[in-house]
Amino acid sequence: LSRPRREVLRVVHGMAFDVFVCTMLLANAILIGVQANRSASKADATQAFRVIEVFFCVFFTAELLLRLYAYRCQFFRSGDWWNYFDLMLVLFQLVDELTIAIVGSTGSQSFMKDMSVVRLVRVLRLLRILRLLRVIRFVTELRKVIYLIMGSLPSFFWTMVLLTLLVYILAVFFTQIVADSMDEWGPGASEQMQQQEALRFFFGSTLLSTLTLYKAVTGGVDWQDISTPVFELVSPFAGLMFIFFNAFAVLVLLNLVTGVFVDGAMKLSRADKEMELLEKAYKLFQRTDEDGSGDIAWDEFQSRLESPEMSEFFEALEISSARADDLFQLIDRSQDGKLSLEELVAGGLMLQGPAKAIDVAALMKYVQVTLDSLRSDVLSSRMHSEIW
Repeated sequence: LSRPRREVLRVVHGMAFDVFVCTMLLANAILIGVQANRSASKADATQAFRVIEVFFCVFFTAELLLRLYAYRCQFFRSGDWWNYFDLMLVLFQLVDELTIAIVGSTGSQSFMKDMSVVRLVRVLRLLRILRLLRVIRFVTELRKVIYLIMGSLPSFFWTMVLLTLLVYILAVFFTQIVADSMDEWGPGASEQMQQQEALRFFFGSTLLSTLTLYKAVTGGVDWQDISTPVFELVSPFAGLMFIFFNAFAVLVLLNLVTGVFVDGAMKLSRADKEMELLEKAYKLFQRTDEDGSGDIAWDEFQSRLESPEMSEFFEALEISSARADDLFQLIDRSQDGKLSLEELVAGGLMLQGPAKAIDVAALMKYVQVTLDSLRSDVLSSRMHSEIW
């Protein structure tokens, strides 16, 4: 790599650069919010806002060009969809600024109407707020939350399918039973008329019944407002059915959904921790193997104990650096005083987290084999002594 490209790579990979970009993203989001607020209050746009908009456009374009210069083709081949997202947003803002510049140079209102430029500009400006999502790229915890949400979407989908089936079945039931009860209604007091209107509002059609049951579960309407006219004008059985549905959905189904989401999040979190450990182990190996031999000797391992890479590796394993000697001996399966990359990765994965059933079984098997070997040695020594 050329020296300028190495310097650009160093800047792009730096923490200070990420923090500065995040700050600019937040400032840009605040500007967009202030502009939306002024637009809602019908206030005229000032020249200062245009200058700031152009500044942000130039900044984010320069940032994208720096990344393109640093990564070249790897920018598109890395498989990181954030790169395409950044490119799309910058192109949208450039089109937005170019459109405003063309309209400003013509100064013709008829041109804006004929070409629907106003609508295009509004859509492009609405898309600019999506740039705030780029903050997720620089904050690891936010990125993990997004991955957990995306991983929980299949469970959420099937839960919604189950809830929809249950709501639809009961919606048909309540629509039919309320429709049958309407035929028996006669003129009554004003309070009774209000309850009849409430039943028509809640259960006047299958669509209304479905919406009512969904709102009763999610807190969109108080279930007592629904159950009271059902008990008094339909039947106690229908009222009990509604109460049972509400109790089952709130106390059982929604709590079950929470449990499914938590279980899925824990599985994804474990997988994410394993991937993070692999990355840290590979990074540690690259930094520790100073002579490029493909192995890490104990002296090299010990000399890097205070390095940030070693601290992150021990933190991922939840082991104190004071146990470095024990860790080295445990994962050195070949017992040659050196660690290969395979031994470092496999040993790290084996020691991460609490012991599993297979780990306990393997330990018991090892102890049993060792005891059998000792018994065999003791018996052979006794037989040898008796012969002599």
